[in-house]
Amino acid sequence: MKQSIEHYDLSYRLLHWSMAFLILLMLFAFIGFNPDLTQAERLEMLVGHSTIGTIISILLLLRITKRFIKRDPQPDNGLTGWQKVVAGVVHGGLYLMMIVVPMTGYLTANLHKLPVMVFANFNASSVSDANQFSPEAFAFMRELHHSAILTLLVLIGLHIGAALYHRLIKKDHVLSVMMRRNKANR
Repeated sequence: MKQSIEHYDLSYRLLHWSMAFLILLMLFAFIGFNPDLTQAERLEMLVGHSTIGTIISILLLLRITKRFIKRDPQPDNGLTGWQKVVAGVVHGGLYLMMIVVPMTGYLTANLHKLPVMVFANFNASSVSDANQFSPEAFAFMRELHHSAILTLLVLIGLHIGAALYHRLIKKDHVLSVMMRRNKANR
């Protein structure tokens, strides 16, 4: 029997909002990859980028586990049929891009022989001297990474736009399912 709830549980909400914050923080990577930076500044930025990307990936694994493996209950937000389809496509795209972006970023770093340093102590890269640098492979992976980021940004914009539409125009409870506790948990 499927449990009916009004809002997502605390762990779901914490995963959602912490990932949202960290993903938005990663947008500063565009600034960090400024060609005018010194090599030391660039490496420092890469450590932060690698660390945040790793944390996002770990949180994403937890989120995928809750959503698709454990199948925690989800609230019925009262969407119409076509809205459920659109929301499903956008959410599916968000999950896909949250997987593709870090994977292509990791591969881009490895193809360029850049270290993927997590917390400045753990090297998660598979860079070795035996790897041959291929400018074509690097350029392809970098473009794929960039395209995935842009796709993720469009999907985030749609997601935020839909939440604001429901909150400000329709004035329904769709946004509140990710904001409040269940009445039973109060």
